[in-house]
Amino acid sequence: MDLDAEGHLNNVFFADARSRIAYNYFSDTVTIDTTSLTNKYEIPLISFVGINHHGQSVLLGCGFLGNESVEYFVWMFRAWLTCPSLLLLSYIMHRVPEKLGGLTGFETIKRQLNKAVYDSLKISEFEIFWAEMINQHSLKDNKWLQLLYADRQRWVPVYLKDISFVGILPINDCECSSAFFDGYVHKHTSFKEFLDKYDLALQRKHLKEAMEDFESRNSSFELKTKSNFELQLSKVYTKGMFKKCQIEVEGMYSCFNTKQVNSDGPIITFVVKERKEVEGNDKEVKHYEVLYEATQLEVRCICSLFNFKGFLCRHALSVLNYNGVEEIPLQYILSRWSIDYKRNFRLDAGFSDADVDSPLQWYNHLFRRSLQLLEEGAQSQEHYQAVTRELDTLLTKFSLVDKRLM
Repeated sequence: MDLDAEGHLNNVFFADARSRIAYNYFSDTVTIDTTSLTNKYEIPLISFVGINHHGQSVLLGCGFLGNESVEYFVWMFRAWLTCPSLLLLSYIMHRVPEKLGGLTGFETIKRQLNKAVYDSLKISEFEIFWAEMINQHSLKDNKWLQLLYADRQRWVPVYLKDISFVGILPINDCECSSAFFDGYVHKHTSFKEFLDKYDLALQRKHLKEAMEDFESRNSSFELKTKSNFELQLSKVYTKGMFKKCQIEVEGMYSCFNTKQVNSDGPIITFVVKERKEVEGNDKEVKHYEVLYEATQLEVRCICSLFNFKGFLCRHALSVLNYNGVEEIPLQYILSRWSIDYKRNFRLDAGFSDADVDSPLQWYNHLFRRSLQLLEEGAQSQEHYQAVTRELDTLLTKFSLVDKRLM
């Protein structure tokens, strides 16, 4: 709770047990969902959201922001124990109609802005596309666009290619980053109503994750190509992530004319052409530079899909295939997408019996250890029955111990 000098409430931050558990697994990348602020909802809700092993959004904490000033954001981020970074791509793009909608030629401006933000493979391309938009529509004096351009290195994807986002950042205008509480919160939701909807939303999200876990473990995946890459991914990834990777494997067939264009020591530069659909039914051929190092089997495409989404793009896969590599190198198979990620994750890392000397520490330590038991027990009906039998036996032992001590 953040109170002012008179005891009035400024901000609130909260994270329940489910969110704190999710944080242990999925805090490697976090986005701040400000949809309620952008759309001027009655509740000033701000949510901290991660991505689970199915590629689904998962709540890591949330709060109510009393004011959209920097001071209030900073308090919220400090409550979250992270450094403030106030510019979010989705937040900015949602505000485009509000900020630019009254301008003559708005639809053309929006299309050019999307092209600059989402289609730029190189910084020089972004600069050219942005300048064309500004000059064509005489926007040089637009204060909002001036501020965005000054801070472009903090929100435009082409400047963020070296950061790992593992799917949290939308990288084209077709991707919609829906709010975590979408469908549960509307413009006139009250604080009391939100608290009722909060539990319902989390229960349904956790049920959806549990169902995805079950399907990933107990169903076979449909293969659509004869590629070894697709077969390899089907054996290790969850169903949701396999389907996303499968699109890139299929996309290799829209790539053609892979050609070596440069060599600098062990690093070879290839250009891969891809035929892509543009507006209407038109198609255009785009060129993608891909760096390849044969000794370590390292590959990097200029589109940086691996950093943005956590799996290799069709262009990188095409270069691997061109060089006779039959399986995706292990450094590009992320364990966080695997079927058994939560099962194998050590939540008690760093804890030892020497650290446990109070009831609160006992509780926290046992709680972390029990999560692995839950993951194992949910693997199958046989596992479930074995766990419940052992728990019953353990509880009986505790009861006998208590009776002896009385």
